[in-house]
Amino acid sequence: MKTIKESIVLCLCLFIICLSGCGVPADPETEWEAAGVTEAFYRVAEDFSQRYLALDEDGARYDSALDTVAQYLAGTITQSEAQGAVQAALTEIEDALAQIESVTLSDELKENLSAVDISPAEYESFSNTRAQQLQSQEIQLSSLIHYLEYAEAEAFAWEDLTYALTVDQAEQELMRGYYYYGCFNYWFPGANEAEQALLDEKVTSHLLAYYPTDAVWYQNRDVAEDRVMEYLDQLEALIALNAAHLGQAQEDLYQMEQDFSTLLEMIEENQRLQETLSQLYELKDQVTTLQSEIAAAKEAGDEALLAELKIKLEEIVQKYEALTQEEIS
Repeated sequence: MKTIKESIVLCLCLFIICLSGCGVPADPETEWEAAGVTEAFYRVAEDFSQRYLALDEDGARYDSALDTVAQYLAGTITQSEAQGAVQAALTEIEDALAQIESVTLSDELKENLSAVDISPAEYESFSNTRAQQLQSQEIQLSSLIHYLEYAEAEAFAWEDLTYALTVDQAEQELMRGYYYYGCFNYWFPGANEAEQALLDEKVTSHLLAYYPTDAVWYQNRDVAEDRVMEYLDQLEALIALNAAHLGQAQEDLYQMEQDFSTLLEMIEENQRLQETLSQLYELKDQVTTLQSEIAAAKEAGDEALLAELKIKLEEIVQKYEALTQEEIS
């Protein structure tokens, strides 16, 4: 039989065990607590990762299509292989565009965005940029498919394909920086160590396209925005390059620019043209169609039709000049 003293000792031991919580399961940590960030930051990072990775996936698919055309020009794959790959990418883009709906942020997400110093209005605008990117890629790949179709039958088409690919690749290189600094770094410049680790886990480690090789993470939003403006200036230079290309087409549709060192110089030096990419590609697409019509009319010896097509070309050039004049003024 236990003594009174032993009973007292036993009770004290049980009391100490109860106080220490021994044997009582602790409440599980939330995902944001485990990551060491606030719930607002975690929710925003989750939403952002889905949107940015969707853009990145589109960019990776576009990169692959451009690489396929480069392989064809280098002679490592056939024309039909290149056409099939580019058409497959174009079909995927069209399917994605058909499924895209306008994004409206929930009140809860808006509150979380405000809590981490992100403008809900700006973020909603960013959330609706994917359709614009896909439309631009659709136009460019459609042009490449057209050039691919005639690349081995018409000399001008091979030159057009080479030129268009060079410009498209140059633009895509600029877009890597534009998206990274303007649509990633811009939202989270003040991320602390734990927040940056979460972004690395959910976003950076999965990136395939929109992550520049010399990426730097800026801790100041204004500095990140300045970097974005540098990329925009270079994109405007590409527009100027294509303006020169259109002007040359007016003089002689069958002589294309082949000096790519000049192309690179124009990308670096000409920063005055304020036309948008979408407007330029629309005019470029019209010229592409017109080139095909002129080639057919020339082959048929239809001088009357050739005269009409020349007038149409002059009208396109006038539209371009009007657009650039509006931006400059």
